[in-house]
Amino acid sequence: MAIIKPIKLTPKKLSGLTATVIIFITLIILIIISLFLYKNFYQTITQTKEIIILKEKVATNAVNMEKFNAIINKLAEKTKPGELKNIINPFR
Repeated sequence: MAIIKPIKLTPKKLSGLTATVIIFITLIILIIISLFLYKNFYQTITQTKEIIILKEKVATNAVNMEKFNAIINKLAEKTKPGELKNIINPFR
């Protein structure tokens, strides 16, 4: 059987371990803060810039709803399937 040797913690090893843990925790906190700022501030600013750009490109002319509805009705009539009334049954 293998005998497990006890770990000897010297003040030098303990301070090095403590420094490593503090650096690791600090990096994790910085990553979390960076993700929060990116998600809640940068993306919001970018979206507002896109909205401003899109507002400039929107048509400012009013649509004549009567003509629009007439065109939609004509398209609906064109695409409506026709009725089959006078079909000769070949199996009679």
